[in-house]
Amino acid sequence: MDKLLQKVLAKITPSALEYASEIALADKLIGKIKSMEGRHVDCLLAGSLARNTHLKGDRDIDIFVLFPKHLSREEFVKEGLRIGKKVLKGYKWFEAYSEHPYLRANVEGYDVEIVPSYKIEHTGELKSAVDRTAFHTKYLLKNLNEGHRSEVRLLRQFMKGIGCYGADLKFASVPGYVIELLILEYGEFEDCLKAIAEWHFGKVIDLEGYWNEKDVRKMFPASALIIIDPIDKGRNVAAALSREQFERMVLAANAFLEKPAEKFFFPELVKCWGIGKIRQMLSKKEIIALQLAYPKNVLPDIMWGELRRLERKISVQLKQYEFDVVRSDSWSDEKKTIALIYELKELALPKTMGRIGPFAEDLENQKRFIAAHKGRIISGPRIEKGRWVIETRREFADVKKLLCVNAKELAKKEKKDIKRAIKSGCRVLDAKGISALYGKNAEFRRFLTRYLKGKEEFME
Repeated sequence: MDKLLQKVLAKITPSALEYASEIALADKLIGKIKSMEGRHVDCLLAGSLARNTHLKGDRDIDIFVLFPKHLSREEFVKEGLRIGKKVLKGYKWFEAYSEHPYLRANVEGYDVEIVPSYKIEHTGELKSAVDRTAFHTKYLLKNLNEGHRSEVRLLRQFMKGIGCYGADLKFASVPGYVIELLILEYGEFEDCLKAIAEWHFGKVIDLEGYWNEKDVRKMFPASALIIIDPIDKGRNVAAALSREQFERMVLAANAFLEKPAEKFFFPELVKCWGIGKIRQMLSKKEIIALQLAYPKNVLPDIMWGELRRLERKISVQLKQYEFDVVRSDSWSDEKKTIALIYELKELALPKTMGRIGPFAEDLENQKRFIAAHKGRIISGPRIEKGRWVIETRREFADVKKLLCVNAKELAKKEKKDIKRAIKSGCRVLDAKGISALYGKNAEFRRFLTRYLKGKEEFME
């Protein structure tokens, strides 16, 4: 184990020169901001670079510009963008949006974010979600020691390797802040995995001991993992983690402890199947897809949240029309194309369906039963085994037709980005259409191969 972990650490730890270069650029940008005239009162480096827990090759620099708490939201946003544009002058920047706008740019090969934030005394004064960041940075700098940094890097790379790392909704996983809190809780990478291997749904971690577990579970009943934010006791910092990803973490921890291997940290790239194999697999399953156009100028961070909601909403609608959804997933190349995949028990249902009503002697409810299906009865009412029975025409017997109709309805009701995605190009793909997309898009090939394999990569 020790030999393996040292080998991994050698691969993932930035060299002293790399770290010095990153800090030098961050200091240069911060110096520019501090020298500018404006309404800002401070500026700080945040993220894993600030704590020296980042991975080799993670070239991210997150700079927060702090403004006085009395500043209006309008002035706050205006000033934040003005300063960002000025410091990033000469570089291609673009405006991103979380709770409020901020700027992103690639500067000398580094992905730089300039984020406005309010300077507050405590989290009870929060005016925007990012105001916590300064407190997170301060807390971790105070509590993480030199020995923790290697453990954080190992856990971060492990979670990346098994596909359970990332703050974006695309991943439904754990962000870097959670990784660091887990090491503060358990001390070492191996001890952390031993603990994870024993986790059950609703696991609670409260480093500051704010609550008892019973109360915490009442506060967050739907969360697979509950990690109370040390600087904000009413917040679960692991709230985005899905149950599926939680179970994947537990499974991977057990598998690694049983048989440690480098593949958990550095999985091999998926070897895409040939088109013949894909067609063969699709012929064995009942799969349909909804292809949309990726809307222009929408950040993946925002789009993925909407896509996940759309995927779930369509699943619910399919079930309402009695199409049994076995599995579903979302994919996008985040440039041109989106695909929502649905694996069903059947793609086509009988044109009619039987409806069992009240007992034969219950004439009053029999009338209500008939009235509820008026206009759709094609056979009955008749008595079978003592109950009234009718046969009605199924509104949608073909899933392709249902998806076509639903897509038009969704275009009227969904948020603007999904509306644009549907209106810009919406197609229902059968096996032939899915195969065609597979042949055109390399990223979709990797996704679909992994989906059809249906196997955890670290189990191979």
